[in-house]
Amino acid sequence: MKKILKKYSFRLASGVMIYGFIHLSHTNTISQFFSSEPIDIAMFLYTPMVVVLIWEGFDIVFKYIEKICLNCNSSKDLFKAVGLLSLYMIPAVFLASFLSETFIKPYLDCPTYPETLFKETAQGSIFGWLIIAARIIRQNSIQNKQLEKDKAVMQKELLQSQYQNLKNQINPHFLFNSFSVLQSLIDTDAERASVFLTKLSSMYRYILEKREESMSSVERELEMLTVYMYLLKTRHEDSLELSLNIDKDYYQRFLPTLSLQMLVENAVKHNNFSKSNPLLIEIYVDDNHLVVRNTVRRKGSTVQSTKVGLENIRNQYELQSDQNVIVVDDDEFFTVKIPALSRLKIA
Repeated sequence: MKKILKKYSFRLASGVMIYGFIHLSHTNTISQFFSSEPIDIAMFLYTPMVVVLIWEGFDIVFKYIEKICLNCNSSKDLFKAVGLLSLYMIPAVFLASFLSETFIKPYLDCPTYPETLFKETAQGSIFGWLIIAARIIRQNSIQNKQLEKDKAVMQKELLQSQYQNLKNQINPHFLFNSFSVLQSLIDTDAERASVFLTKLSSMYRYILEKREESMSSVERELEMLTVYMYLLKTRHEDSLELSLNIDKDYYQRFLPTLSLQMLVENAVKHNNFSKSNPLLIEIYVDDNHLVVRNTVRRKGSTVQSTKVGLENIRNQYELQSDQNVIVVDDDEFFTVKIPALSRLKIA
């Protein structure tokens, strides 16, 4: 209630001030300004009422502007907003002046002049534009506060995604299997065990180095994917096949950190494969997207998909671009297309 009273008190006070400015332009002396003629009293009551009604119309137009998502920080949208408000305001002010000159003044036996109608319309329009300017400044401030709020939320989501991404990558099950393979190699092939340990160390070093970075170059991601595939193939041997076909022109583009490794990990986790029926994973470029496609032979209900990995990748792209991750599952191939970004919004 207090908020409503405050709003309309301000608008009525503005109407009184506008009446004062307009009335002052029609008087020559102080005594004329403070005249108690019926026409002056009528206009003193009429002008604030018109201002309040026109201001209510501004509220309706602004709700429409918000509905069509015009951004007052954009010059193009700003001109559209001013144009829409002016299209409403100028006819409204003209109508108010017309009613005054055609009905109120003749009823009170006050002389009327044709030029007065256009003079009052011009004066009223100037005050209308001042109200529009004040409202747009207020709207701009509201939008800037919302942008700052959204930015803070995005930064929080980014940090959470980075943390979740790191937790997802350090897969205890994979680490346990890797140590089992390493122990077996130590007993049978010390040289391969040394190479395996070096590769494993380099992969986890990369994970720790990138824990603060949400995006990495395609080149670095491919390097780590090669290391990851070496570790997998040491365990699964010829049961896995990887086909890489990435043009070097894409090496300096960007992907979410460890996204390729995550997609390959999902393919291995959710599919059956053997030497006679190997799991084929293809990675290639299609329309500025890196495509990760694998053959489908699902393990069934024994392995439940949490969708966390794909959701993390999607979240990273929402922060960095307006491009989407595309997922296609046709029961023969599971395909994920991730944009290869040429630049980043958030470093």
